[in-house]
Amino acid sequence: MWRKNLLLPIIVFVALLCGCSQSNEDDVRSAKRFEELKTLPLDTVLTRAYKFYEQYQTTNDTLLRDSMNDYKSHFFARWKLSTDSLCGTVAPDDSLAAELREIYEVVMEFYTKQAYWRTLEDAQRDSLLVRADRDSMRAIREKKDSIENMAIMDISIEEAVSGLRENPNSMYESAYNSAYFVQSIWAVYLDTSVSSMKDMDKIEWYSVKRDEWKKTNVACLSKTPAGQRVLVINKEYGTLLNDFMKTNIHVSRKERYSKKFLLGKSPFWYPIISVVPHHWGDGFHFDSFPSILQAVFNKTHDMVMLNVMESFSSGDYYYFSKSSGKWKFVKYRYGWMM
Repeated sequence: MWRKNLLLPIIVFVALLCGCSQSNEDDVRSAKRFEELKTLPLDTVLTRAYKFYEQYQTTNDTLLRDSMNDYKSHFFARWKLSTDSLCGTVAPDDSLAAELREIYEVVMEFYTKQAYWRTLEDAQRDSLLVRADRDSMRAIREKKDSIENMAIMDISIEEAVSGLRENPNSMYESAYNSAYFVQSIWAVYLDTSVSSMKDMDKIEWYSVKRDEWKKTNVACLSKTPAGQRVLVINKEYGTLLNDFMKTNIHVSRKERYSKKFLLGKSPFWYPIISVVPHHWGDGFHFDSFPSILQAVFNKTHDMVMLNVMESFSSGDYYYFSKSSGKWKFVKYRYGWMM
């Protein structure tokens, strides 16, 4: 018996050593492969990956699948390296970019909880509405929208993410099962002289002249509520990915608006990133939703109204206020649809 007791820790120790050794070998192999492929243009890397994909679809040969994944993994490794500085740092004098990142994080939280809310049955929603305002049923009757938003914000982010991932009928499911969240790093903003949220709500977005909007950076999110890694979609990658889709993936208008594409499930990309066709033209969205398009601030920059793109053809308005140095959700208003 004592020999068995002595032998067990030795076996565990040897297994750990083997595991570490295998991990080191994999790292060395990956680094060597990265060096071999990094001299190739990015469009060549994608083209080769897609050729292996086509062959794999025909033959179901796992070696072809592995070759496809090898090139795809290299493409994303290079993309990630190109965005690390944007995701990790903010210029000391770019306080607006940092502020927009903080706002974006609150947008992501509400968007995620609201997406989960929309998957619930009526009875589940009603119970959450009552919980949001137990002391005043009159408030529920008179201010249903605001109470609904309170109920949504009361949902834990862990519950929302778990619910979205497990619901196969949710239009948001594919987005939260993607490995990466692809973020736009610029938005346009407007500074106004309004002093209250009520006055801000009177601003007519489309009456503002184009040259009055100012372009600004948005600092990259560190992670999403679902824990996804973040990639930045800049002009280089936006152009590259759209050219790749137009050249290699030919879809009819009917296929373009099929459930597969509307849910961002282009087989070649899924589940790494979500790819959605533009509502117009022949381009594609590679940036993930939600995406901040426009921001209107008050004169003291402690209130903001956002125009947020929530799907490939629609967007809504988010209102936030800043209290004790933190941006907090105030209200939500349905917006536009193409």
